[in-house]
Amino acid sequence: MQVLFTIGHGTLSIDDLVRNLNAHGVRTVLDVRAQPHSSRAPDYNKSELEGELVAAGISYRWMGDHLGGRPIRAGEPAPIDDPDRLAAGITEATGLARGATSALLCAELDPTHCHRTTALAPRFEDAGFTVVHILADGSERTHQPTLGL
Repeated sequence: MQVLFTIGHGTLSIDDLVRNLNAHGVRTVLDVRAQPHSSRAPDYNKSELEGELVAAGISYRWMGDHLGGRPIRAGEPAPIDDPDRLAAGITEATGLARGATSALLCAELDPTHCHRTTALAPRFEDAGFTVVHILADGSERTHQPTLGL
């Protein structure tokens, strides 16, 4: 089975994030944040993050419009709550992840508190991936559906 990683940036520096991605051979980051910006961590705003990743030899694709766990606009459902958008996002992300070692990126550092564990990991497992969470210290933990991690 092919591996699909997940990672949360939390308060990690960009250098630490890139180091963790490189340590696991990640070549493509699939950003699943519905809002690809951060007032607390401006290095993780979409354009800055993409520039840093590309400079490190890692491609970047924002997918929060299909795989985001929060509403993009007030009053709308989260993308993952729209079955058609979610299915289209899973299909696109699956194609990208089959082409290069990839990681789903979200803001939440702890995967047990993030939609990449509760909503996305099971769907990628159904698509034939082994989902592995990269933790803040660079260690990894294979997704365990019954434990939520």
